[in-house]
Amino acid sequence: MPGLHRARCAGLPTVSSLRPCSLTVTGTAARLRAPPRRRALPRVMAADGKPPAQRPNASRDEEEESGAFLAGFGPSNALFAACWAALSTYAFLWSPNQTPFRDSVYLEKLVGLGGADGVVVNTVFFCLFNIMGVWPAVYAALLTPSGRSSNGVPSWPFITGSFALGAFSLLPYFALWSQPKDAPEMPTPDEMQTGSPLVKALESRLAAALLGVATCSLVFTAATAGAPAWAEYGKLFQESRFIHITSVDFLTLTLLAPFWVFNDAEARRWDSPLLPLLACVPLLGPVIYLNLRPRAE
Repeated sequence: MPGLHRARCAGLPTVSSLRPCSLTVTGTAARLRAPPRRRALPRVMAADGKPPAQRPNASRDEEEESGAFLAGFGPSNALFAACWAALSTYAFLWSPNQTPFRDSVYLEKLVGLGGADGVVVNTVFFCLFNIMGVWPAVYAALLTPSGRSSNGVPSWPFITGSFALGAFSLLPYFALWSQPKDAPEMPTPDEMQTGSPLVKALESRLAAALLGVATCSLVFTAATAGAPAWAEYGKLFQESRFIHITSVDFLTLTLLAPFWVFNDAEARRWDSPLLPLLACVPLLGPVIYLNLRPRAE
């Protein structure tokens, strides 16, 4: 204590007087060494306004939708896909192509672009080319609305394309088509009154009758063309890719028609003893079926 008394008298700082300063320095150093505060990140919100934790499992939903889309696929879909692949490969790689210039001249004549150059289109092929405009209309009537796919694939793009490409356009739809578990529901009378004009036209007796008249006229003209015309057609079939593929296209649509006739008849609950005959007779059978089937209204 004498030393402390002497220090106070001399005016020197004591330990007690230095302690507050030491505490202040220590506090400043602590503030300098303290880590910076983390800035709070903005809360991510989904487009539907829900936090990610509250949203349903998107991947699971996508898997369920994918599974539902693929659930209806079966051997018939694989068969249709194989037919499309085989037809396309044959058309572009193996079909005869000895007369490409004549093919272009025939095509211009048939669509009304050719001039008066003396070239006459074979009568049998002229009828066949126009029949290939009847077939898509027949398929449109068979697929709308009874040919709807349960997986939501629309039919109208493929039907529209068939007026130019025939089976090359319809086969992809058949490969994607999924058969409903139950028979498809036909439009009610009220739905027919307020529905699409196209559906009304395809259901009308008048459209079916016009298809029947056009088909009978073309078939009769080809049947009475004479032996020379048929012999010339046979030669063209072996030489011309245009005529060869058109003929194969007609045969493909003919072979596919019975399936869709039976499918449409099932949707309309029409069980007639004439049905197998109408389904299997080439072209004329499906056209007659369209005139006899029950109307959706």
